Amino acid sequence: MPRKLSVRRQPPRARKQSDSPEVELDLGRYQLRRNARPVQLARKPMELLLFLVSRREQLVSRDEIIAKLWRSDLFVDTESAVNNIVRKIRVALGDVSEKSRFLETVIGKGYRFIGPVRVIHARHFPSEASSSPRSVALSESKRTSLAVLPLAILGNSADDNGLGLGFADALISRLGNLNGIDVLPTSTVLPESPSAFPADVALRLGVRFVVRGAMQSAKEQWHFSVEMFDAQLQRVSYEHNGQLDLNRLSESQDDIAKNIAATLDRQLGPAAPQSRPRYSKDPLAYADFMQGYRLSSGGDAARLDEATRHLDSAVTRDPSFALAHATLSVVCATRHFEFDPARVWLEKAELHCQRALELDSELAEAHVARAFLLWGPSKNFQHLDAIAELKRALALQKNLPHAYNRLGTILAHIGLLGLAREMYQRGSLYHPKRAVSHSIVQAYMWNGDYELAAERIRQWRAESPGNKYPLYFAPLPAMMKGKWKEASALLDRALKALPDEPMIVSLQGVFLALTGKKQAALKRVTRACENPKSFGHAHHTYYQIASILSLLGKQEAAFEWLERCVAAGFACWPLFVKDPCLKNIRKLPEFQSLVGSLQAKYPHSLGLL
Repeated sequence: MPRKLSVRRQPPRARKQSDSPEVELDLGRYQLRRNARPVQLARKPMELLLFLVSRREQLVSRDEIIAKLWRSDLFVDTESAVNNIVRKIRVALGDVSEKSRFLETVIGKGYRFIGPVRVIHARHFPSEASSSPRSVALSESKRTSLAVLPLAILGNSADDNGLGLGFADALISRLGNLNGIDVLPTSTVLPESPSAFPADVALRLGVRFVVRGAMQSAKEQWHFSVEMFDAQLQRVSYEHNGQLDLNRLSESQDDIAKNIAATLDRQLGPAAPQSRPRYSKDPLAYADFMQGYRLSSGGDAARLDEATRHLDSAVTRDPSFALAHATLSVVCATRHFEFDPARVWLEKAELHCQRALELDSELAEAHVARAFLLWGPSKNFQHLDAIAELKRALALQKNLPHAYNRLGTILAHIGLLGLAREMYQRGSLYHPKRAVSHSIVQAYMWNGDYELAAERIRQWRAESPGNKYPLYFAPLPAMMKGKWKEASALLDRALKALPDEPMIVSLQGVFLALTGKKQAALKRVTRACENPKSFGHAHHTYYQIASILSLLGKQEAAFEWLERCVAAGFACWPLFVKDPCLKNIRKLPEFQSLVGSLQAKYPHSLGLL
């Protein structure tokens, strides 16, 4: 292993008063200053000022401002509210619209921040004058991320039981809640080789720190070494060598986690209380779990089938293996939702979720499994209860991207589109190079951001050409913009790949209704109702049937299908109030009552995370 290097620091240069610009934004204090004096600014004007400064010299449209400040609230007179907030910002900056030095008005479009400003970022890390000799000075201008690779197994020892990956996962779980450090989850580092060069890994994953190590058995004694490589400084900032007692693995992992946290000048909190160890001591159960875990993220039925077999074997060999039970529950729930509505998968998912929670009530993955069950057709899509479970999971362990992504999907389905986008963005912190889940297309599409949706769909199709979701979403932006030829070609492609998928059949019905082909559209309604394969997504089929009937002037029937869609889990009321396909039913008193009840049931102030 490379030798340990100390990090030398120079004290920061004292800044002269004359260095200070007229306007400063102190993010740590959430404060605006002019000529070094604080200026009082209310919350929304401050939020808008920060937003404009983050997009300095760029045009920010009024629609973007409205989406940022109010998201989906229909009861705000946003036109006058934006004018009032901009006026308050001008007063705080000492600016005037006629001769603006800071905030330029682009008539009919929006605003552009053009003036000089010094942004002082929040100090999540100590200064370079820190007294800790082992601490690393980290950039304050952006969040710092870290990846832990599986330990390499050297010599004649075989890693058949996943010991190297398990050691890494334990560190990932322990370090996952460090303040200001984004620790990539185990699922993200699985493809990485333990012997890869850390600088290459840092570049591929978009992280600053890479923790790696090796283990070797000699004369019935395990020896190990671990180091943390700093890609910014291009050197090792922490290393440790020692002997490893497999019967006291958790103690060694905890010691290493504490040392890494100290090197980063972070305080490692107490380990989450667990009634049982995170991993099985049975090597065969452990090996089966690792095989199933690797396959569990697959998006096709064949991979999930194989994952189920391995995870079944793991919990059979070790019935007290809580993490294996939780993972098996999610796999079975996914199979039930996506591929096969047979009740056996639902019952299996419920059994293993309950077992995981009984074994370890503080296991974050068990609460994620519970959320997957609650947000499904069998439980009538219990949105708020599922959200509560996901919040609990993330409070226990914050680096769970699938929990953020599931939150984003649930929030989009109940009309909280701005919050949905925020959850997808939070989840991106734990993906390679901050990649945002393609599922954010839902929030873009239902909010009417068709260009953003179309671009994301193109990326999704390129990465996953066989995935049914980009195939389904692809025609929608073109349909909403009246590009009939493009929409028809994309629909034909989707139907060729999935001719019996009810979501796509009913979407074709919407297209036919929009283009005046009444009888053909009605036939698609009948055909979509004949096939139950889209079990988990039946509510989207119901919504599209409501759209078809509304376009054809069948108002009462259209509203009944819309109510059925809401009862089956799709309650995205902002889409209901602006989708041109529902124009003919929007004046119905019962439509207004439905929208009002959904707004009251799913307020923006859900107190998320």
